Amino acid sequence: MAYLIITNGLDQGQLFELSGGENIIGRDEGADIQLCLNAVSRRHAILKVCAETVSIQDLESANGTLLNNNLLKKEAVLQDGDLIKIADMEFKFCKGLLSAHSQVDTIRLNDFRSTAAVETLLARSDLLKQLRQFFYDAEFDEVETPMLSADTVVDRYLYPIGVEVAGQQYWLQTSPEFGMKRLIASGMNSIFQICHAFRDEEKGPLHNLEFTMVEWYRVGDTTEEAIQFLGELATSLLPYYSFETISYQDAFLTILEFDPLKVTEKELIHVIASLDFEAPQNWRALGKDDWLNLLLTEFIQPRLGKQQPCILYDYPVSQSALARIHPENPLVAERFELFIDGIEIANGYHELLDAGELHQRNLKTNALRQLDDRPELPIDSYLAHAMEHGLPDCCGVALGFDRLAMLALGKASIFEVLPFPFPRA
Repeated sequence: MAYLIITNGLDQGQLFELSGGENIIGRDEGADIQLCLNAVSRRHAILKVCAETVSIQDLESANGTLLNNNLLKKEAVLQDGDLIKIADMEFKFCKGLLSAHSQVDTIRLNDFRSTAAVETLLARSDLLKQLRQFFYDAEFDEVETPMLSADTVVDRYLYPIGVEVAGQQYWLQTSPEFGMKRLIASGMNSIFQICHAFRDEEKGPLHNLEFTMVEWYRVGDTTEEAIQFLGELATSLLPYYSFETISYQDAFLTILEFDPLKVTEKELIHVIASLDFEAPQNWRALGKDDWLNLLLTEFIQPRLGKQQPCILYDYPVSQSALARIHPENPLVAERFELFIDGIEIANGYHELLDAGELHQRNLKTNALRQLDDRPELPIDSYLAHAMEHGLPDCCGVALGFDRLAMLALGKASIFEVLPFPFPRA
């Protein structure tokens, strides 16, 4: 067997076992060894594991790869004990079985430590106090709902974690949405919650399987009022004096010069083919919303919130999720998202109230999940019954607190503001 072991920094002692064949090192979420550092290229270097040898090659990275303190210019065969440096991360290459009293002890000695500095954790605590006070000043009530429930949000791209209790299927919540809406249907008006949420198969500098979510609902708010409240929250917790808004349609018109609400699939294919970027190999087999999401991620999102927080609003109706259709423009849904420095921080809706429409959307989403070889999720729910009883007109927002803390404290990854990320939980 062959391994890389980190020899410096807070992650000192972390071990990566190399599998046979090619092992990509890079910032990309699909990399075999993902390094969440800005100085690391998306595909930085490759380790090739053969029967007798392991070699390393730089993939024309922006900042290069060092092997034993020398810049790696061509593929090189690694020897046991070789030192590799990528950005500020240093690794030792180990070939053969781990010594029970060397590397393993190093890992155990360092695994007890928090990945975040004590000063960072104290600053995170202060930020939580400010956040709570912001809601208290706005006369919100703090609530708690179950993290383990028989219900789960039905979303094509969210992967809830199932837990069996006494032979019955339950779910760790991907957000407290269902429980909080049940409270709104029960008569509460302005509520917020700070809780842990869980999403499987999420990794990278902005993702952790278990994360802290802030979610709130207020009865009677218009979409404009909900957007204003979100902007005020962002500017109260981060060093900005103002925020800006732009519609989904105008963002595409300004940056890519086409109308996402009216473009045909044929026209969209020509747009993607004409752009200079690394598209997925199978992009032509995707659907229109996937193409728009691809362009949003590659060209729109990186430009949002560079000078001040930016709220993108009025998404296409096909991307409405649990937002209601705009009463004056049937092409869009009253959905909005907050971006800061190109990073999505929060997602909000003028909430869908129609239980029948929720059922239809869940059916469609489950059909799409099956196309992705994903299991169906339960359509019947306590929330559906609450909506049949009557869910008041309201707006709701979910915000990723770890990302907010990362930006507020000037960090490059949420791992730097988490005490124990999932790989070390």
